[in-house]
Formats: sequence, C-alpha cells, structure tokens
Amino acid sequence: MRKSVFVAMSLALAGCGDFTEERTPAAGIGGLTGKADDADTDAEDTDTDIGGTSGVGTGGGGESGIGDDSGPKFDLGGGDGSGPADTDGCGTECECTIPEHQPCDNATGDPFLAMGLGCPGELAVQSTVTGPPGAIGVRSSFGGNGTFAPREGASYAVIGSGFVTDLDMPTPGGDNNADPTHCNDDLGGQWDVGGALPNPLRVNNVAGDCTVDASLLGTGDCSNTIADQFNQGNSANDYVELRFEVDVPVDVVSLSYDFAFFSTEYPYYFGSAFNDMYVGWLESEAWTGNISFDANGNPISLNAGFLDYRDDAGNLPEFAGTCMRQHAGTGWLSTSAGVVPGEHITVAFAIFDLSDSILDSYVFLDNFQWGCEPGAPVTTPEG
Repeated sequence: MRKSVFVAMSLALAGCGDFTEERTPAAGIGGLTGKADDADTDAEDTDTDIGGTSGVGTGGGGESGIGDDSGPKFDLGGGDGSGPADTDGCGTECECTIPEHQPCDNATGDPFLAMGLGCPGELAVQSTVTGPPGAIGVRSSFGGNGTFAPREGASYAVIGSGFVTDLDMPTPGGDNNADPTHCNDDLGGQWDVGGALPNPLRVNNVAGDCTVDASLLGTGDCSNTIADQFNQGNSANDYVELRFEVDVPVDVVSLSYDFAFFSTEYPYYFGSAFNDMYVGWLESEAWTGNISFDANGNPISLNAGFLDYRDDAGNLPEFAGTCMRQHAGTGWLSTSAGVVPGEHITVAFAIFDLSDSILDSYVFLDNFQWGCEPGAPVTTPEG
C-alpha cells in the first residue's frame, strides 16, 4: 500500500478538503468479474476483438437542456489546493492510501485488464459490455511513430462505432472523405438506441452546478456537455459501451483514466453538430454525468478543443498504415474526477454515431487509476 499525507483544505466531496499533495503519481488498480469469455486475438494485427453483450436497458434523457449554451458549462474550480484552509471534516490532516497495482494485460484479449482493471488480487469489479464483438478489442500500438503506445502495461482497450479490425486498413490515396473505404461500417440496427442513452446515462442538462447543489445529482448530466450536440441529431446509433461497477477504496478521493479519440467524420463533418460522440459517464454520490470534455464544455467529438492530429494532406506519421489517414484524432488525454471514499460507483465508456450509422469513430482507453486529487471533473492532454 502506498500512503500520502495531505494538509486539509475545504472539500465537500469527501469531508476531507482540497489537499496539497506530497507524493508521486500512483499506478492504476482494479479488479474484474463477469468479463466476456469469447476473446479472439488476431495475430496479423494489433487488434483483439472480444464478445459479450450486456443486459443494460435503455432510458434516460433526451429532452432539451437548461442553462446558458456559451462558455464553460459549470464551475471547473476546486481540487488544486488553492482554496481557503478549513478545519471541517478530518481536521488538520488526511491520509490517502492508494492500493498497489501490477499490470496484467500482456497478450490479453480482455478490455478491462487492458485498461488496468481486474488484475489478480485487486478490487472486485462487475463489468459488462454492450455492442457486437467486432466493435470491442485490444491494441498494443497504432500508427507509425509510437505516439499511441500503451499508457499502462502492454495494451489498451478499443471501442468503436465500427469494427476495430478496420483500423489497420490503410486509407487509399485520394479516398472520398464523404464515403471512406474503411472505418465506415453499420454495426446493425440492434445497436441503435435512438433518442435516449442506456440507464443511468442521461442526455438532459441539469439546472445548476452539481458540485454546489447535491439535489441535482441524478437529475441529468451534471457536466451539461451532452445535450446541445446530441439533440441536433437526436439518435445514437451503433452504440458501443464498456461499463463497470466498483466500491471506491475507503481512503482515496478521485479516479482517472487516459483516452484518445479518432473519427473518419473529419473533415466532412468538422464543425458540424452532426458528428459522433464519446461519453465517459460517472454515476457517483459526487457526480452523475459526463466527465470527459474540454474547458469550454464541448463533448469529446470533432468539436472538442483537443483535435490535435488533422491529417488533411494524408501524410501524418501518427496515422500511417491506418484507416485514420486523411481523417483526425486527439493525442492521449487524461480525465480525473472526484469520488466519495467507500461509495459504490458505476463508470461507463460509450461511443456512438450520431444521427447516422456510418463514418465511424473510435476511442482508446487505458491507465485507470485511483488518486488523491479531489475536485470536479477535468480533462487535460498527456505529453
């Protein structure tokens, strides 16, 4: 076990305040039950598709949101140790203990192991997958220059609104970007969920700031980042999701994970409301909503501020030998969010086509960790 001691500052999430940290970053931890059994490793590329579908029902929002559409959607402050000193909660000092973690994802076909969840002897996690086997997989590399090497262990999870094996099909020169040759698949109508996302995910905005008013928890998306774009298309098609439930360790106050997003909808739908979305949903006593978005409240899509790799000329080494040539994606990003020690949480990583069922998008997922940095959700680029 690793231990860290902090000076207590004000924090409502865990009753222990915002902290000044005196430690080095910790590795991820996890645990797994109920994982898919029909793993299938493709030896000819770095994808591994897995099977299994969850019994997650559909439901939730879809109605118009409430609030200002411009600028940040809520107060992003907190968690940086800059607040006033406070003697509430745990008094003058709090101790944060992060369980040890040993990566166990070498040659795995299990996406949860690939993310750093479910290693032997670690926390028990209840996991489910939604989507066809071909849209869920594991990779150890992508592109031509190592930019998308694993962030933890030897591999990372992949989900897409198309088939993961398409990722290793190079875009032909001069390909029609409005109708790409590869990564342009319809997964089938059974994976179209329409105008509502599966429970407990909700599309609608909340009427305020969940970090200030706890009564808003469970009434919608606390980030207020999904509704504006979703309601333009109002139909989530080719919906694919990795989900897990876990009890938060009793003396940690946050979680984090790394991800990267890619889409063949660039450049054809760049700047349009009609483009695919990635949602990282946290269902917690501290937050119910999307936790991965940019500083201006844009969801992860072509409209987010993190779209660093735009391969207009078709020559970026980051996309060499892949279907993302002539298209676009982010670098590795990291999301962190506060949680309540000891609570039971649900985390869902979901990607879907908006309005149509083609022009696919994908997300890589890796390096799940527990942490000691409380506060509202924030996403930042990783070097």
